[in-house]
Amino acid sequence: MGRIGLVIIGSLLALAAQADMDGSADHPEIPRVAGSEIYGFAHSEYDAGTLLQEGADGKPVVERPEGIRTRILYVMKAGDTPTMVMRNYEVALADLGEVTEIYRCRDNCRAHSFSTALWTRETMVPTEGLSHPLYLMAFTHAYGSPNYRYAQVATESSKFHIGVYSVVIKDNNSNANLHNRTVALVEILEIADFEATLELVDASTMQNEMAISGHVALYGIQFNHNEASLKPESTATIAEIVKALNSDPTLKLYVVGHTDDVGALEYNNDLSMRRARTVVEALIASGIDGQRLTPLGVGPAAPIDTNDSEQGRALNRRVELVKRSGG
Repeated sequence: MGRIGLVIIGSLLALAAQADMDGSADHPEIPRVAGSEIYGFAHSEYDAGTLLQEGADGKPVVERPEGIRTRILYVMKAGDTPTMVMRNYEVALADLGEVTEIYRCRDNCRAHSFSTALWTRETMVPTEGLSHPLYLMAFTHAYGSPNYRYAQVATESSKFHIGVYSVVIKDNNSNANLHNRTVALVEILEIADFEATLELVDASTMQNEMAISGHVALYGIQFNHNEASLKPESTATIAEIVKALNSDPTLKLYVVGHTDDVGALEYNNDLSMRRARTVVEALIASGIDGQRLTPLGVGPAAPIDTNDSEQGRALNRRVELVKRSGG
């Protein structure tokens, strides 16, 4: 549709309305539909999302990716329809990055499944300006024309899971101030590399761990996303490895790169090896004899946690030092 369609439908870059809920805000990457107001809002720096996709029996099932979670309940201006809302968000998502549609339904959505997943006492967002918040979308007889779209959007730095559910509030809804108005519940779940918040492993700890178990996992060595280049914050851990090697001239190491299992196996195996070589190169540049270091890349083959959560995947992305015997 492009920019021309954006003009026809209405500008997505409208300024925030004065009636917005206190403490709420648009997501910085997803602008609102012109003239809409925020009646509900929730934000968490790390949480599991609630996105719906089609199950084996045709009924929607919940997918729960983890990351930075923002949920916004918008009320559209009079006359706006769910179809118009969905078209606007199509444009907004296409402008954000590469879109992969996971699930979509229009008008014939199994609305009860959406209500029980997205708008219960446990899952609804905090609201302002509604006399009966739960009843807004809890009962299918009180709203109509349900439309839903779940899409994933890839950008250079992040991956977004985005769900948009839009309905028309009927005349029998107990929230009388919204009769015949279209509302949209927008959920944006941003996944970036989860940084394991573990303390720096110093040289003596490295030596002790290798003496006891033969290896030590390091999370202080950080790489740029999908790259083998070291981040500046890796300097402290590299320095501690150098101390450990200098304090024991007989110590030889396998420097082992590990990844999570997201992406192709061949790619992850190559990435883990390139990262291991980068660490070895940094140690050699710090004065360590390269004959004492052997880089290895095992990709996702040796996880220490589940790959089903972002936190688990973050723990699996690591560098390990393994004590090497012999030549």
